[in-house]
Amino acid sequence: SPSPCWGGGGEPRPPRVTWPVKADATNPVWNSSRLLGCAEEGAVVVVDFYDHDESAAYDVTKLSGSRPDFIGRAVLPVADLPVGGGSVEALLELPRRSLSLSSLRRALQPPGHPPACTLARVAPSMLRGPRRKVVYLIRHGESLWNEAQADKDVYGMLSDVDHPLTAEGRAQAEALAAQLSAAAGATPGGDSLLESTQVLCSPLTRAVQTCLIGLAPLLAGEGPRVRVVTLDPNLREKRNAMGKDSSGKWVGGKLQAGVRTTLRALYDDAPERAAPLCEVPLDLEMVQAKWWLGSRETEASVDARIEELGARLCYSPHNVIAVVGHSHYFRQLFRAQLDERATLDGGDASALTVQKLSNAGVARCEVEFRAEGARITAVQLLPGTELV
Repeated sequence: SPSPCWGGGGEPRPPRVTWPVKADATNPVWNSSRLLGCAEEGAVVVVDFYDHDESAAYDVTKLSGSRPDFIGRAVLPVADLPVGGGSVEALLELPRRSLSLSSLRRALQPPGHPPACTLARVAPSMLRGPRRKVVYLIRHGESLWNEAQADKDVYGMLSDVDHPLTAEGRAQAEALAAQLSAAAGATPGGDSLLESTQVLCSPLTRAVQTCLIGLAPLLAGEGPRVRVVTLDPNLREKRNAMGKDSSGKWVGGKLQAGVRTTLRALYDDAPERAAPLCEVPLDLEMVQAKWWLGSRETEASVDARIEELGARLCYSPHNVIAVVGHSHYFRQLFRAQLDERATLDGGDASALTVQKLSNAGVARCEVEFRAEGARITAVQLLPGTELV
């Protein structure tokens, strides 16, 4: 995990911010921003990288707990980071002491390439707040795991990982697509789901299938609409003790190939309907290496992923965003980010913190990005969506 700050003369000093740990990652990608404040003339950005053991209880923000291994430091003058000028590579300065073998492996990946990080600086206008956006939270359709759980079929739940949609899940996603198509004649320019200009999706198969089927009118429509689905591991489901369904199967290009294979199997009765779904491009930048956990995930880890998602949404140039994910993750997101005065369809919104969105359900969220983070101020359930 990196921990950057402004500094003078190469020495770090406040403010100090952190990014969350990326488990089992040799080339981690965060793709989100943090506010560092105003930089003085001659200031530099100092980024420290650490290798965390999975069991370590170290909090880099408080400098307490079992300290992880220090990998190295990147120092880059702020003047070398032009606003909106794209990313800049900075080489890591390795410590003089010997690194542990695990740290060395992580620091020197890929082989033969000097360890480095890339940074980018966003425009000052992106930092003015509070910023307000509309975010659509979309739960995946019924999966084979959901079906096995309802039937109390333990073998069906535990015999595989990353289950795809059932026939019922396909029908639920198709119902969402039909709802969007029916709304396509509405006057454009608003903040409806069909006007989303960015689509983020969990890399788990059931979520990607739901995204490609349910948002097909958005992804395949004409005009200035989104054409790519960005897979973001921060959106994966919370990994419980028995939650094998929250573990992935594939990374990189194999993930895209796997999703296409499952779509063709789902539409074995109508292959012509699967073909256009398989043509939608997936942004695989953040899933090039293992992106899931193989054991139970802590509440703190999920909260860190939720905070990271908020940072990504805050500094995104898009103001209407579709997010496809999972019931437990969304419920914990509401617990973390629901404003105390938030409303649900004009009434009390507290049910969102104890109940779940129905399969292929959609919640329209009005989000304010404040100094303390993202706060959801109003939620509206789209027709056909229930809390269960």
